[in-house]
Amino acid sequence: MARQMQPNFIIGGTAAGGTSFLSAILVQHPQIYLPKEMRPEPHYFYKSWEYQKGIGYYLSRWFSDVPSTAIAIGERSSSYLFGGDDIAKKIFDVYPSMKFIFTLRNPIERTWANYRYTVLQGLEDLSFEDALKNETARVSEQTGIWAEIQPFNYTGRGFYAAQLRDYLRFFPQESILTIKSELLSSQTDAELRKIYMFLNLFRLDFDYARAPDHTSVNVVNPKLQKELRQYFGDRFDKVIEATRREEDIEKFISCSLDAEKVALLSSNMTGKKIPMPAEARAYLTNTFASDIAELRQLVDFDLSDWK
Repeated sequence: MARQMQPNFIIGGTAAGGTSFLSAILVQHPQIYLPKEMRPEPHYFYKSWEYQKGIGYYLSRWFSDVPSTAIAIGERSSSYLFGGDDIAKKIFDVYPSMKFIFTLRNPIERTWANYRYTVLQGLEDLSFEDALKNETARVSEQTGIWAEIQPFNYTGRGFYAAQLRDYLRFFPQESILTIKSELLSSQTDAELRKIYMFLNLFRLDFDYARAPDHTSVNVVNPKLQKELRQYFGDRFDKVIEATRREEDIEKFISCSLDAEKVALLSSNMTGKKIPMPAEARAYLTNTFASDIAELRQLVDFDLSDWK
């Protein structure tokens, strides 16, 4: 019988770090509860306009149908690690025994993926190099909800050591499990077993359907993508998903102009991989060097390939 219960674990980040892949697998385990609605993510403790609705809203919205078989009850909000000690304290004040799973991806590659996703969403029309050069100024210029969402803060989400230390101010080390995103992809079963043990499950071996590939497609023309977002408005995210799946596209076509814009959107997205510009890679390698060195003291996996 479904029931409303309190969460006891959180997949807290990072963005573009494998949280979608992990969640799509964990939701299949009979002893794990995650909200079936994967998007939007809750972001309750991160977004002020969600947090002000109160803990009752949070529980009702995301945990109203927890089955009696669930041992591990959780949610995924890829913003929480980036939120730092402010988010950690909000969670600690309500759930001091909370457990956290943080998937950490090479911050250099993660930054590139984050940028490509922002372009896909029609929010970014600068080149990657220009976006990095102007990052600090653009972040400081954001106001309102965009100052919280920070779509142009590409490198900020990759300083994992500093962010983990924010959480360690409130939670003990044993409450935090860090998973290397690259290992989660290459040796999934072994990493899942770590997670199952961390969550105190007694079913450590479980046949799951392989999670779908959430790799972001690339955009040919960022400026056109931004124009198409403006055209479709609130429909944009759903139009993108329908176009990528090539399903239900007709629902978004009510006139010849709609058809023309959908065709433009489709032709502006490609599955072809685009390499990171060499100059940007060198810049990011230098940017993250000291944080990666510090992170080695906080995780139990090798970081020598993060370059």
